[in-house]
Amino acid sequence: MRISKPVTVGQKATLKPVGGEMRTAKRAERFRSLSKLPMDLWLKHAVLLAGGLFMMLPFIWMFLSSVKSTEEIFSGSLFALPKIWHWEHYGQAWKKAPFDRFFMNSLVMSAGIVVGQLMTSAMAAYVFSWVPIRGRKLLFLLVVSSTIVPFESTMIPSYLVIKELGWINSYAGLIVPSTASVFGIFLLRQFFLTIPKDLMDASRIDGCGHFRTLIQIVIPMSKTVLATLSLFAFLHAWNSYLWPLLITNTANMRTVQVGLRYMIDAEQGTDWPSLMAASTFIILPVLLFFLVSQKYFVRGVMNAGVK
Repeated sequence: MRISKPVTVGQKATLKPVGGEMRTAKRAERFRSLSKLPMDLWLKHAVLLAGGLFMMLPFIWMFLSSVKSTEEIFSGSLFALPKIWHWEHYGQAWKKAPFDRFFMNSLVMSAGIVVGQLMTSAMAAYVFSWVPIRGRKLLFLLVVSSTIVPFESTMIPSYLVIKELGWINSYAGLIVPSTASVFGIFLLRQFFLTIPKDLMDASRIDGCGHFRTLIQIVIPMSKTVLATLSLFAFLHAWNSYLWPLLITNTANMRTVQVGLRYMIDAEQGTDWPSLMAASTFIILPVLLFFLVSQKYFVRGVMNAGVK
């Protein structure tokens, strides 16, 4: 403890903790607050922490394998630390394939799909929520029921359509077929139904049409659920493999997931350390996107299920 400022005549000395003393006081106060938590809350946090660590095990193994030698990977000790950390595997993996081009293609494709799904899902969800058309509920039921149709059954017709349009090996072929999302329509509709009906009636009394109401009222109130949809759309687009493999035929248009195939050599065998290194830096954009939109994601999931 020391005097924080000079004391003048007629003024009492004010003692305040400074520097390390203040930090120590804050830590002690935080510890006292944690010690007052009930036991059931401690148990819940312990279970969540154990579950989180269990789900991280594949990623931990992938990272450790990326800095091990091939012999150490197959030595039987899955989570043992490497004797020598081989960071050069990341440079080798990056040079084995044009990953700079793959990353750009994946970013363009993912960004286009996210924007497309936000636009189409918002407009469709608004119609199913607030536009009084005959058979609206039946039409929405038909749209949602289309989720039971597997992608493999529509893959060939979609490919033939893209081929007729001349979009093979192009960004349009990668993006356009995925710009509509049944899940996005369902998610946004559930949230749009929570908007007060009086607010929508007031906008119509003020002379707002449906499009203006959607842009100026509904969308500004739906930022959290739109961020949630953006995260799901980006994750699905970034991890897609089959459609980019089918629609592209040159390395110049490949995406990162297809680029992992370059780590596998039929004659020399799979370079496992380089494959694990490439898999590690490929998931970094997804983790970064999730960390940026995490708070909006949690709020969106909570709000979308409330009606």
